[in-house]
Amino acid sequence: MKTEKVIVAAITVIAFIAITISIIWLSASLPGADYISESSPQLAGSDEYPTYPSADEESMEVNNDESLTDEEYFYSNENNGDENNDNYHAYNEYPYTPAEILPVFKRESLPEHIIEQITGVTFHESTPFEYSFLTYVTVTHVNFQGESVIGHLIVADEIGDEVLDIFREIYESGFPIYSIRLIDYFDASDYYSMAANNSHAFNFRYIAGTNVISRHGFGMAIDINPIQNPYIRGETIWPAAGVAYLDRTDIRPGMIVQGCPVYNSFISRGWIWGGHWTSPRDYHHFERRN
Repeated sequence: MKTEKVIVAAITVIAFIAITISIIWLSASLPGADYISESSPQLAGSDEYPTYPSADEESMEVNNDESLTDEEYFYSNENNGDENNDNYHAYNEYPYTPAEILPVFKRESLPEHIIEQITGVTFHESTPFEYSFLTYVTVTHVNFQGESVIGHLIVADEIGDEVLDIFREIYESGFPIYSIRLIDYFDASDYYSMAANNSHAFNFRYIAGTNVISRHGFGMAIDINPIQNPYIRGETIWPAAGVAYLDRTDIRPGMIVQGCPVYNSFISRGWIWGGHWTSPRDYHHFERRN
């Protein structure tokens, strides 16, 4: 009899343990309060339980100009440089430095982070001068939204002050410039830079099809608003969007024509304008030859 009681007690304990383990296992398997199934329409996508875009959706959102805020239009920083050129939109690269009060016009020796950025991109082992030949220029310009924003150029040190004066005059006139960024952000590609309507200066390279170093290669040339002021050689038009601006009598914001503030600021200081050439005709290009 005593043995039977012991057996019954043991069975009871074992059953209790088994039931307890089963309850714990079932609890772990069921969705808790902090778990929201993708098939829960009453919660998915609500403010309390936000959904997040997939990688493709996120890329689409980033590359959509309409998704950019006013703040993103305004700010610029030459220190981030991780953009994918294929996905580049000039609007989102424009920040200001909060400690600086606009407008800002200054020049300095190439900062270390800029030297690192341009080495092997626009500045090569074959470049026939030292980094000290160049100067890093910060200018303020009016963008196409009428806002004052910061831009950066690298030019020959000897013309640094002159370039500051030119861009100060352009800024004070209110003439809009879409984007002023180092062409290094476009992998030193004129194609990408022009397509983004970017204005730039230094890029050590040769004139296409020749062994002659471009004036850009010496930091002695500046391109302004390539879309509104395209490059034309025969049937070739760069960038492609410049087709809309072939009629130079239909003057619209950003176009460079004789007598406009950009033209006057450069020409009055002895610069040469590509818009005066016959072939190619390079409406966005100004260069210094002496």
